[in-house]
Amino acid sequence: MAIRGSDETVSDEALTAATGRAPGEWFALLDAAGATGWTHSVIADWLRAEHDVDPWWCQSITVRYEQARGLRLPGQQADGTFSTSTSRTVDGPLEAAYGRAVAAFRAELGEPASARDTGARPYARYPGRDAGSVLVTAEATSSGRVRVTATHERLTGPEAVADAKGALAGILARL
Repeated sequence: MAIRGSDETVSDEALTAATGRAPGEWFALLDAAGATGWTHSVIADWLRAEHDVDPWWCQSITVRYEQARGLRLPGQQADGTFSTSTSRTVDGPLEAAYGRAVAAFRAELGEPASARDTGARPYARYPGRDAGSVLVTAEATSSGRVRVTATHERLTGPEAVADAKGALAGILARL
């Protein structure tokens, strides 16, 4: 299973429509400003301050730029670790779907290290088997179903991503 780059998750057309510039235009502006020597936050802050880009799109442009310039691999976070996530939409009220998800992940990973069982987006965080942590969230959708998302964070390298994603998908399949 290949790791998708940022350019495969947000289309060029969507980025252009939302920001008024195509990815190549943003990359040229960033190159001219010397952004290959900047940190992730400096790039995102510059896009916001100099070009009034919405914060969400600042992140998208920044990650795509970093990947295009070889500053970040697909799936790699700003701290150098990797993450992967998968989700499944299930039936039931939010509380019941979240309860099933917590039970499934508890059976595999033990007790959560932290959790919030109330609100519009309850979550539980579990220690990962070999590295990092697994964050499980649940959120009601407009169709009356519930989207359960599991993210394995702080993986040590890209080679761990496919196995982690498969393990998350396997647990979610039991919901």
